[in-house]
Amino acid sequence: MKLTHYMFVLTLSLIAEMVMGSCDTKLECSILGDLLEMAMKHKHDKSPDKVCQCQSRTKIPAFSSVLTQPQTPGDNGVIKFDKVVTNIRNGYNPTTGIFTAPVAGVYQFSYTVMSDNGKYLHVYLSHNNTKQQSVWLKGSTYTTGTANIILKLKKGDHVEVKSHGSHTIHSDTSNLYSSFSGYLIAQ
Repeated sequence: MKLTHYMFVLTLSLIAEMVMGSCDTKLECSILGDLLEMAMKHKHDKSPDKVCQCQSRTKIPAFSSVLTQPQTPGDNGVIKFDKVVTNIRNGYNPTTGIFTAPVAGVYQFSYTVMSDNGKYLHVYLSHNNTKQQSVWLKGSTYTTGTANIILKLKKGDHVEVKSHGSHTIHSDTSNLYSSFSGYLIAQ
């Protein structure tokens, strides 16, 4: 019986190898996940660590948001990127501008901000009210700055972009210059 199971798994592995590279990634993952799930059911072992993780990719926390109008949040005020482009698992709240981690893990965050015409702009990314990194801009016209960071978060941790000083973050409805995004990269 054990030999039959191993032959079955080996056959599935060979089929999976033939499928990989022949289709799009989403289909490959789906087919491979189905094959592995069949192999696990065949053995009557429903252990969660032996199930293909590919199918859970559609549930990975991810968000992307943009600012649609100029905003002056005040010193240490949260910038509210009000237009949500993507919000898988609803971790980002456009009303507060705060991302709350729905699951623990390692996340990548990125933000881009534009200063008002010829004005200073100093913003920073905050994790649980602790400054992590900042962008300082001053140009003779509009200036853009971008920052990226990887953070290890616990479930319920907060991440937001804040203004350091009373500066205006520029954007408008036709040219969305300022944005904030993040996603889970590992658990």
